[in-house]
Amino acid sequence: MAVVAIVACYRFAISPAVRALAQQPRVLRRAAITAIAPAAFLAVRPLPEPGPFRWFTLFMVALLTWQGTTSDYDVTQPIRPQLRDKRLLLLLAVAACLWTPALLPWLAVYCGKLRGWKHHAMMPLRLLKAHLAWFLAAIILGPRISASALLLVMGCVSLSHYVKPAWSKARLGPRPWSWAWHNRTHYLIAAAYSWGWARFLPAKTMARVLRGVQVVDRPVNFLTMAVETAGLIAFLDRRLLVAVLVATVLFNVAVALASGILFWENISTNTALAITVALLRDTDYGAVFGWPAALIALVVLLLSAADLLWQPWHLGWWDSPFTARMRWQVETVSGTKLGLYNDFMCPYEREFGRVLGYFLTAEPILHGHLGIVWDRQLRDRLVQADGNRDELRALKQTYGQVQADEEQARDHIAFLTSMFTRLNTGTPKGPLPRSLRRLKAPGGQLYLWGDLPPYRGEEQVRRITIRYQERCYRPATGDLVLLTDHTVREIELLAPTPDRWSTPCARSSSTAAPTSESC
Repeated sequence: MAVVAIVACYRFAISPAVRALAQQPRVLRRAAITAIAPAAFLAVRPLPEPGPFRWFTLFMVALLTWQGTTSDYDVTQPIRPQLRDKRLLLLLAVAACLWTPALLPWLAVYCGKLRGWKHHAMMPLRLLKAHLAWFLAAIILGPRISASALLLVMGCVSLSHYVKPAWSKARLGPRPWSWAWHNRTHYLIAAAYSWGWARFLPAKTMARVLRGVQVVDRPVNFLTMAVETAGLIAFLDRRLLVAVLVATVLFNVAVALASGILFWENISTNTALAITVALLRDTDYGAVFGWPAALIALVVLLLSAADLLWQPWHLGWWDSPFTARMRWQVETVSGTKLGLYNDFMCPYEREFGRVLGYFLTAEPILHGHLGIVWDRQLRDRLVQADGNRDELRALKQTYGQVQADEEQARDHIAFLTSMFTRLNTGTPKGPLPRSLRRLKAPGGQLYLWGDLPPYRGEEQVRRITIRYQERCYRPATGDLVLLTDHTVREIELLAPTPDRWSTPCARSSSTAAPTSESC
């Protein structure tokens, strides 16, 4: 009963409220006014106590507030409102530490104004929404909604982000184990290296790494699916739940080392959750574990996998050895050519680290991020092509999709022109001074290397060059080959004039869609 009430509050009250408030700032202001009376009522009555999960919730609020307040500005937009939003987030974080209902406007500001509703932050955000749903259910139903029910729901929210990808992988082939048996996961490492991860390693060193790793593809794949599906039985015992949470942390660390995709929010959150669960007293939380609780958790996990409660990402694909991506370079006023990597493009570091820019080229695109495909036959043919340009050209004509879009290209060029023009005039890149940049929260896409040294804002920029590159890992020889490298756009930045800075870009960026807060 308690779990049903919390999940219902999550799905039909908290999620719609956060979505509405994040997408409509006017609604946020109106809601603040209309909430004065209920807030006064709640302020004078005893509030439900979440026990140890209070500190876990405060940790997540602090973690995401750090990310939201230290992320860079979108310098194509007025800076003062963005600084005001960051200060508001910090103020609401302090309020949420003292008073749980303040989590709702905090979520609205973080997800909406500060664009926090992104893949890597979804799990901790959903845990905060689960806490808020528990609070609402406890206010309505009283003592029947205990903190032990909150533990079960929070555990399901966290583990659903691993169960859903396992389900997606099981559906890729004719049998549930087809992915584990046939995927060549070491191609992911090769693709990440081509994409811009760990390029400080020499190509020969990476080739040796790939030859050593490929022999453990199948054991690693089966271990991956074991970790992802372990959540289905995690509530049989408290120690088992702790072990599963620790396993997900180690899994995310391995993913970061192999691919440059850093789920630091998930790593931190599941570490904190594992510690919290390990310190619980069996006398208080023993009822959460055992067959009845495990069956309830199983139902919740299956419903979430079916997108009926919240929507974790699928994350199931075939890894291929071929990658095609756009790369950004700058030429400074001194004539130095430097690489423009996704960390400098914060707050859009995720977009610039993935597949942004395909709308600038007429080349047919075969794959998604890091060379992933969803057709095993296409993966096999890419392997068989072994970097042969003619065979790859034929595959692009058969399987590829041209994503050229001149309107998006114009918006993107306008965004880059506006961004670097303003940076050239001294507009601050972020709220932290250069000496404190190391205190900025990390990004989630670590593609920070390439053919050129990174641009860090040391000099003004006079030209931006956007290039299209194709690279291929040849499994037979272990070579990493550059197949195609040509310029698709060059953007000349004009010398500053007094009247140029008041004209905003037509759109702040072509890199980020409006906030979509879905469950």
